[in-house]
Amino acid sequence: MQIINTCNKIKTLFPHGFDRTVWRKYAEKISKELPSKCENDAKSYDFNNAVLPVLEAALNTNKIDFVSKNFQIVVDTLNANLSKLFDEEPDINIILYLGLCNGAGWATTLDGKNTVLLGVEKIIELNWGDETNMRALILHEIGHLWHKLNGKLYIPDFTKRRKAIQQLYQEGVAMFCEHILCDDNDFYHQDKEGWLDWCYKNENEIKREYLRRLDKKESVQDFFGDWCSYNGHSDVGYFLGCRFVEHLMQTYSLKKIANMKYRTLNKEYKKFTEHIFLCNNLHYSLPEFIIEQVTLKNFIKYENIFYSNKEYYMITDGHPAAKQDCVDTIEHAKNYPSGMCYCLGFSKEQQPVAFLSLLEGYPESTTLYVGLFLIDKRFQKNSIGTKIMNAVIDDTFSSGYTSIKLSVQDNNVSGYPFWKKLGFKAVKRTSCDGFYNISMELKRDN
Repeated sequence: MQIINTCNKIKTLFPHGFDRTVWRKYAEKISKELPSKCENDAKSYDFNNAVLPVLEAALNTNKIDFVSKNFQIVVDTLNANLSKLFDEEPDINIILYLGLCNGAGWATTLDGKNTVLLGVEKIIELNWGDETNMRALILHEIGHLWHKLNGKLYIPDFTKRRKAIQQLYQEGVAMFCEHILCDDNDFYHQDKEGWLDWCYKNENEIKREYLRRLDKKESVQDFFGDWCSYNGHSDVGYFLGCRFVEHLMQTYSLKKIANMKYRTLNKEYKKFTEHIFLCNNLHYSLPEFIIEQVTLKNFIKYENIFYSNKEYYMITDGHPAAKQDCVDTIEHAKNYPSGMCYCLGFSKEQQPVAFLSLLEGYPESTTLYVGLFLIDKRFQKNSIGTKIMNAVIDDTFSSGYTSIKLSVQDNNVSGYPFWKKLGFKAVKRTSCDGFYNISMELKRDN
């Protein structure tokens, strides 16, 4: 890996302002390809009104020194981060240079070598010169290069829909890689003034609006770029892309995701939008919990919740819970259309707390069905179950459902009162082997 910092040359070559002829010679010394590469990329810009003012503002010694100092701090500790994603040090260049507003970060190729270009002028314009933003920027662009080295970064045969899927996919993989490299799944340098909370709270709307624009062949530019915004928030596409990759990670490895074809990505994005409830608003409503989908890959983390509910399984099945009961609950999703049935795990301070299985749009399209809700015995009788279900109820109705249904046995002396206290009403009793199975429903207030 080669690190090139040209800040001292910038200060020397442009003491009285920007000169394009001088810049071409400067850029050519970095790489013979660089001047034409930058100029071709900037052809659509209004140079005098959009580019030159940014360049002139950036040619300030104090600002350049600030960027240079923090760049050096980040790259000096880079190898420790890279080992979390790469098996060996990648053969790449990282160059801090003066561009033509070609972007704060640009993962590209120069002289046949994978390169991260960091534009001093855009970094200064965006106020990304501090250590935190600089680290995020570099790790994000390295994420793009990891994708290129381990898969297919570009989708061929562009149409408007393919371009929009590709952009979401590319930024999502890079953002996911950035999270791995900085060891923080909720780190977004855009998170200022409640940006991330807003994204989580409005995730359902964001993902569906993106799908609507895909279907209508409308521009998705609002979701990307500091100069654009969706509902007053810029760079929302980076959040959406990362959440999409997190959805894919429930089924695929990261390397398989990096090699996905357009058809699979298109199909998977539609599945992703069907999850209007999964882990979205609940993250916002229950911030003290880590909420994740439980699959056969991670169910071991939550299986003790089943074993701790011995009385429940003695009542319903006549024997204590076994591993197969947990597996069967998760695999029950196979009996329904993709995305309709799933299980959620709730944990707190690395301790599994609750398990919840849900069916969306069952038995009617306007209904959410609660299949199973278990609280680990260690956390029972302290209102955690009530708190979780109240959040589920609120978010279900705010997502457009008009009712929530479930069934409980009348000999479940703790279960039936719990649901009744939450407002569920018995709507049907069915005799079943010496007990009654009670169908219960909670309707949304109109």
